[in-house]
Amino acid sequence: MMLKKILFKRIAYRLFSSKAKTYAENKMKTKRLLSESEKKASSHKTSLKHIWSNIRILFQLLKAWTTGEYRDVPYRTIIMILVGLLYFISPIDLIPDFLTGPGLLDDTAVLAFLLSQITPDLNKFVQWKENQQK
Repeated sequence: MMLKKILFKRIAYRLFSSKAKTYAENKMKTKRLLSESEKKASSHKTSLKHIWSNIRILFQLLKAWTTGEYRDVPYRTIIMILVGLLYFISPIDLIPDFLTGPGLLDDTAVLAFLLSQITPDLNKFVQWKENQQK
């Protein structure tokens, strides 16, 4: 857990926090980021299997937020999600993605840490979504 925290806070956040803030203000950029993230995640579904269900919820939450359908999410959570996804799709990070196998380890660690930090917001979104279907 400590390594995941270091990867997120010391590397991903420093690299992408200012970019994440511009994405938070531009829904079209966020939608493109979401699309790229979904494609990459789908192509690495096996490597992400231990966090796959939560990644799907994260994607649904971000999609609902960008469309304005769901707003009950803290700005801090949106920034953390955007930082995590920007790191995830970036080909140049701590372990470059072109290294098949180990190239996804740091991305997975960043996503796992992100998910652990926003679990209450994901749960709240799932509850909201279930209430919408009633």
